[in-house]
Amino acid sequence: MHPPDLSDVGSNLAQSKAQFAWTGTGGRRMNNRIGIVTQWFDPEGGAAATPGIIARSLARRGHSVDVLTGFPNYPAGKLHKGYRLRHYQQEQMGGITVHRTPLYPSHDSRAMHRAANYMTFAASASLAAPFVLSPVDVALVHSSPATTALPAMALRTLRHTPFVVHIQDLWPQTVVSSGFLEEGRVGRVERTLQAFCDTVYRRAHTIAVTSPGMADAITRRGVPDSKLAFVPNWADESAFRPVDRDQQLAAQLGITRPFTVMYAGNFGTFQALDSAIEAATRLRDNRDIGFVFVGSGVEERALKSMARERDLTNVRFVEAQPMGNMAHILALGDVQLVSLQDLPLFHRTMPSKIQATLSAGRPVIAAVSGDAARILDASGAGRVVPPQDPRAMADAILELRLMPRAELSAMGAAGREYYRSTLSEDVAAARLSDLLLDAGAARRRR
Repeated sequence: MHPPDLSDVGSNLAQSKAQFAWTGTGGRRMNNRIGIVTQWFDPEGGAAATPGIIARSLARRGHSVDVLTGFPNYPAGKLHKGYRLRHYQQEQMGGITVHRTPLYPSHDSRAMHRAANYMTFAASASLAAPFVLSPVDVALVHSSPATTALPAMALRTLRHTPFVVHIQDLWPQTVVSSGFLEEGRVGRVERTLQAFCDTVYRRAHTIAVTSPGMADAITRRGVPDSKLAFVPNWADESAFRPVDRDQQLAAQLGITRPFTVMYAGNFGTFQALDSAIEAATRLRDNRDIGFVFVGSGVEERALKSMARERDLTNVRFVEAQPMGNMAHILALGDVQLVSLQDLPLFHRTMPSKIQATLSAGRPVIAAVSGDAARILDASGAGRVVPPQDPRAMADAILELRLMPRAELSAMGAAGREYYRSTLSEDVAAARLSDLLLDAGAARRRR
């Protein structure tokens, strides 16, 4: 089955009046000086198109790229080895000039600490942006958190530099759903953040959304359709690719059951991995099936405690692995799990694990809804079940366990082909590059 083209995906997924603008550049070959504004950058990594991956991709397309970012402290909230806080630091990373400004290092669940982390970077980068990014033609805002747009707005005000926002998370919905805020403060914070986001949307030259359903939420705020473009995140394709199963690695990690259900990623609250532990409880008497959780996160202790209290011998935890090992790690799972809480916010977003799993050519069981569910249904890569439904998850696992190996392999191959033709770097990075060229050209015309 051939996957639908990107325009069909956008219209089918949005299910709204939103039209995804695509002006393009008519095949022109031009170079831009691009300034990427992002709170996170290498060596802070991830499964999807991180700002580092985006920067290198744009540089390969002939652009000159500068990055304005903070000092690396994700995911532990502590500075990475070899870094210390300074007023300013400049370094070269693979031909890309990286400008770092200070921030408060934190990534815990306390609202004040997280707010301090976001706002200190936004403030220091806003002071620096008009100077370190003054030569650029256009800025690209990697919008997670939303406050990352502040330096780009300062650059626009003082240097008349247009900016494109690449929205990773919908704000204020993400903050309101996080559980960080005390109940009495939710309404006030939500109104303040929404007013800020409305200002960003007005001043941006283009708003790129990573999931089509985001467009509906944004157009309801009065943003014209002509400002919107669908630019999905792509995976780190050097790390997530099809490889053969390494039996020696499987034995080393204690992955020995005939059929392995794997979750690899962040053990966060939003991932609702307690549902996977519940599914493992339902399947505890099936000696063929084992569950492997690879990674770490704030829910790690609770998940391990849950498995230990139930004496689940079919559950195994493996520490987080280097990104370079992930292709071989994923190949040890007969099926990969993607799981999210059943929240309205996640009806309009796509977790990065989807792109990574499809790129690696692995079959998947996804406990998701909305855009993510429709993408996976279209890919033919596996089964979609309702979020936070352990019974449905267990039933899907049993179904795939009974499936011939050739059919499972065909699922993985279908997902890989869908990713290549619809969500890959070749598709998405070219689209992002053209949006930036259009913004830069608009500035030159003025």
